[in-house]
Amino acid sequence: MEVEDIRIFMAVAEYGSVSLAADKLGYVQPNVTARIRSLERKIGHPLFHRHRRGMTLNVEGRKLLTYGEQMMRLMDEIQKAFQDEHNLVGSLCIGLVETVVGFPEIISSYHNKHKNVDISLVSGVSTQLIEKVLKFQLDGAFVAEPVNVSTLDQIPAFDEEIVLVCSANEKGKKQIQSAKELLHLPFILFNEGCQYRERLQQWLQDEQIVSPKIMEFATLETIMGTVVSGLGVTLIARSLAERYEREGLVQLFSIPEPYRNLRIVYVRRSDSYLGVTEGEFIKTISEVREGKKTEVNRRFFHTELFYLPYV
Repeated sequence: MEVEDIRIFMAVAEYGSVSLAADKLGYVQPNVTARIRSLERKIGHPLFHRHRRGMTLNVEGRKLLTYGEQMMRLMDEIQKAFQDEHNLVGSLCIGLVETVVGFPEIISSYHNKHKNVDISLVSGVSTQLIEKVLKFQLDGAFVAEPVNVSTLDQIPAFDEEIVLVCSANEKGKKQIQSAKELLHLPFILFNEGCQYRERLQQWLQDEQIVSPKIMEFATLETIMGTVVSGLGVTLIARSLAERYEREGLVQLFSIPEPYRNLRIVYVRRSDSYLGVTEGEFIKTISEVREGKKTEVNRRFFHTELFYLPYV
């Protein structure tokens, strides 16, 4: 049994069609058909239900698919184990919540050093991305804390301040003194599983506000556009909302301390082999994080020095 036979089998299982799998893999259709039949003879069982609409895995096929996925992960780990750290090639599949602010800086820094590594991105809310990491569908993901999964490594990436955001036009209706005055308005939020939403729910529960009106949207642009139009308020990282504030489109309000600070971490399976490609990516995360700390400290130092009194 050859590894390529398993790869072809998994492609047919994914697409449910010999012709589609052949096109995807760059093979002629008779070759794929012959390889599948040869594999079935070696296994000693048919692997598919064949019908007019294509091919569907049977019980034995689903069993082989499980082993095939394990084999492909092992082959990937073998490749990672023998990478040349000075000339990396390969791919990384990374998940991220849409609100990760510093991610472009990490990607840019990593790409400048390792141009032959292909990075594919998958967006979603934290709970969805964590599930995909656990199922080996992602190498790792940027998600919001807390992450209460013991089988995941967590590498600190960014620290964010969450603020309540409303339309600038809201100020014309009355003088707003604090974020609490806006809690009666509809909330414009991401879907369930978003940590901003969970922070809001904790806050509302402590304020004894039940059954708030919530409108769900899938993208940051839609959420902010809806807030700017005055249809509701949202909770978001300050750094994401400041551009809209500078343009005079929204107002930002600090929220109480227990809900204000949020850390974004990079998570990966603890039992997954850490190849050089991903190891260098994690190193880049730490370098960017330390660089931001240094910049904050430098600004603070110069500010304090400017205001030092003469003695």
